[in-house]
Amino acid sequence: MVEGAKKRVDLALRSWIDVRVEQALRSNGTGNAQGGNRPAVTGGKHLNAIDLLVQEELTATGAEGLELRLGRQAALPGYYRPTKAWDLLVLQHGEPVLAVEYKSMNGSEGRNLNNRADEVFGVAEDIRQAELHGLLPRTMRRAYVFVMAMTPTSTREVKVAKVAAGTTDPAFDGADYLERSALMCERMMGTGLYHFAWAVGVRERPFEWVEPRPAVTWDRFARGLHDMFENGQVKPLPKHAV
Repeated sequence: MVEGAKKRVDLALRSWIDVRVEQALRSNGTGNAQGGNRPAVTGGKHLNAIDLLVQEELTATGAEGLELRLGRQAALPGYYRPTKAWDLLVLQHGEPVLAVEYKSMNGSEGRNLNNRADEVFGVAEDIRQAELHGLLPRTMRRAYVFVMAMTPTSTREVKVAKVAAGTTDPAFDGADYLERSALMCERMMGTGLYHFAWAVGVRERPFEWVEPRPAVTWDRFARGLHDMFENGQVKPLPKHAV
């Protein structure tokens, strides 16, 4: 990773920490504190710097006629449900070309990581089916960013639970929660649920960040954004990626 890119990622991930800490302190100060790390995420804005990082990279592609929408303005039709508001929707000349979902986790990995996986699979499959059934043009990329706090819990080896039938994938043997999340992101790209994914672990003290798998790094994610376009216009999706 070039130095300039690393500094931009550093700032975005430091902001993810700082905003969560600030929101948790503010919640505690008002007497409305909630259990665990929940106040740090229910206040929103903790992923704003990550979103800005992605938006800046999109601008750097030099693509023409881009319109960036957030929140309720980023809603698209679904197939299993009427609509879904993505975290970032990118249109080019009025046509959707990229939808991005951001998620993060700080604690309760054993309970929440599978729930988060169910959510992200469902979101992608819903919009993929909307495309297949003619509700959306089949030209749009789907992207996923997942940030996990590096703690003694998230970085310790986790035993694979016993199953009633079949055989568990040996790739999960000995993997910690951070490695599991990165493997999930890599496989979602491999099966076409998402076209780009970035999985990163962040330690608060001392500050550092780790990308467990080379297929889902920021460099690969940013390269994917640039490769979307040719001469300023979005390229058709390769047949294998539709």
